[in-house]
Amino acid sequence: MARTWTRRDLVKAGGGLAATLPLARPLTTFAAPRAGGATSRQAAQNLEPAELNFFFGANAEEAKTRQKIIDAFMQKFPQIKIKAQVAKNDPVQEIQTQFAGGKGPDIMMSWELTYSGLADRNIFADLNDFIKEDADFQQVIETDSVPDLMDMFKYKDKQYVLPEQYTGVVIYYNKKLFKDADVQPPPADWTDKSWNWDAFLDTATKLTKKSGSRVTQFGFADAWWWPLSATVLGTGNGGQWFDRYVNPTKSTITDPKISAAIQWYADLANVHHVAPTAEQVATQAGADMFQGGRAAMALTGHWFYPAFSSQKDLDFDIAPLPVGPDGTTAKTDMGSTGLSVSAKTKFQKQAWEFVKFSCGPEGQKVIAESGLFVPVLKSVQKSPAFLDAHKAIERPQVFTDAIENSVQLPITPAWNELSAEWAREEDKVNRGKETAADAAKVLEPKIDGFLKKHSS
Repeated sequence: MARTWTRRDLVKAGGGLAATLPLARPLTTFAAPRAGGATSRQAAQNLEPAELNFFFGANAEEAKTRQKIIDAFMQKFPQIKIKAQVAKNDPVQEIQTQFAGGKGPDIMMSWELTYSGLADRNIFADLNDFIKEDADFQQVIETDSVPDLMDMFKYKDKQYVLPEQYTGVVIYYNKKLFKDADVQPPPADWTDKSWNWDAFLDTATKLTKKSGSRVTQFGFADAWWWPLSATVLGTGNGGQWFDRYVNPTKSTITDPKISAAIQWYADLANVHHVAPTAEQVATQAGADMFQGGRAAMALTGHWFYPAFSSQKDLDFDIAPLPVGPDGTTAKTDMGSTGLSVSAKTKFQKQAWEFVKFSCGPEGQKVIAESGLFVPVLKSVQKSPAFLDAHKAIERPQVFTDAIENSVQLPITPAWNELSAEWAREEDKVNRGKETAADAAKVLEPKIDGFLKKHSS
């Protein structure tokens, strides 16, 4: 059976497997449409017939939603056939292997942390060539998209990916456990500075229960990837861990505001004992603890909403991450996936129409109605389509408001190497074997070395 690659898997993998493969030969880039101005709707309808392969990573439910988008597109463009190709293992490795063999897909799902490495291998077409020839869609981007989200997928001045879904993290909380402990729930506003580290620790402490020396209920559990969770909290403390986030040239992970957040996050388990230790999480994952009522709060993304909402005895809602003492407002990560067009396909116009459809109002409405993803267009985020699909919670706006309070992730082909070293060092902090400040001093020159190695 094919493995289901979760958001956590892909963050951890970081494209490392793909990087072990030889570089594919340079791909032939076919000219983008230049019809002398805006591409009209009629011209799009008159596109020549084509059969396109669409490669993506998804579990069974996500694949169903993507098929709905495919079916809706083919109903609109019956001459264009889209064949779904679901990843079986590491999707980044599979993409590169296919292109190295000369048979890459026409359309690809792309992940923010790994697309730059593929872009450097000339796998993607520059979508700017299509956007500037399409006045209608250019208007959608200018009025309805999130600029920082678009910019995160703009690498070396080329728009290689069009964002399709947002995946920033939030705090899930168990409403029943809060009520039983007579604890007020966190605020829903990302700009509410009362939800700070002290308030979070106080809440987690009140929600931690013990039987003798054994903790029977933790106030909090990490349900994402600890190194990135801790560092993202650092951005909510006003810190930065790179000089810039798209194609960075230098690490600034020694920023005291970042180190303070990582240390505070580690201390939740090792000093305050309101969160499980690394050893305990290895026995039972944070998401399972939250779902089973053994943790009152959990940090993770929207991708767990379907599983949590399908459990009838789990009454939960969501809240922002806490803001640090040196932060202006709470921040989360600008996690996202999007769609790309192959630089090698002979059917770039047809592939672009599918990407535009999926990432535009029509496809975004299907995404919103599924309840599986957070749409990226502002109008769809506030629409009944999205809100009605999240009736298990009272605060779906926390998901969408998060986008405007997000910090871009590091976009660099060095990610696979630097993230592996970073994770090893931060694991020592997580286990209480090293301070965050000392880990940062070790990491910064190593990360700088990886960035220099991959600079052009």
